[in-house]
Amino acid sequence: MRQPVRIVEVRIDETVADKIRTKHNMTPEEVREALVLRPDVDRRWENHPEHGRRLLAEGTTYEGRPVLAALLPVDVDDGIWMLKTARSPKT
Repeated sequence: MRQPVRIVEVRIDETVADKIRTKHNMTPEEVREALVLRPDVDRRWENHPEHGRRLLAEGTTYEGRPVLAALLPVDVDDGIWMLKTARSPKT
């Protein structure tokens, strides 16, 4: 039986952190709060024609802000991911 995809750690480089702050008004802390070690996160693989295979993860901060993130695997077995982008999902 295949284990569900775990998100134990989300690595965020400064370029991506700056982008999500300025373009999407979201902090790295909000991304981690919404996704890391949360059983209620919706996870699905996407094969994007431009960006390739990535994990889309959708969760909510403790204050109720929705977060949609695109993650690249660093070590899937250990649940380590690299953030490519994050934003609030369109409603």
